[in-house]
Amino acid sequence: MSQYSRAEIQPQPWSSPSPSITTALSALTTDKSAATANALATAKTAIIQPDEGTIAVEMRFRVDGSDGDSNVLNLYAMAGADDHYTLIGTLTLTAGTQTDGTYLFCDTASLASELWIDDIVVLSDEADGIARVSLNLQGYTHILAIATTLNSTAVYCDWRQV
Repeated sequence: MSQYSRAEIQPQPWSSPSPSITTALSALTTDKSAATANALATAKTAIIQPDEGTIAVEMRFRVDGSDGDSNVLNLYAMAGADDHYTLIGTLTLTAGTQTDGTYLFCDTASLASELWIDDIVVLSDEADGIARVSLNLQGYTHILAIATTLNSTAVYCDWRQV
């Protein structure tokens, strides 16, 4: 029997956590509890809940809108179903022209006010490609996205485990 083990990385498909975000909302202020966030209408949030033990997630964003639409999302993280969310960064997303057949992918992403244990990696393709955001979960179990500025009709938050 060999003393070595072999680890394989399985491809993970993209999924969407919820219906699209269609309503802008003020940033969460003093009450960032799970109960408060869960009470928000699904039209105002996208909640990502990876499988237990997931190391990292990668996100991409699509819009029902026009090339050049700019949307701002606050990203929050929570460790456990009854915890409180903490702001981890503010993303500004700009729609490009690449389409999934129905919606436009955001080709440009920029991150401001990063407050995370590790780097949040932003890959931005301003040539009408697909911008992506990746982060190590550091044991956190939920990622919440809230649109504070919504210039598109809707924003879709796709994600996958990496």
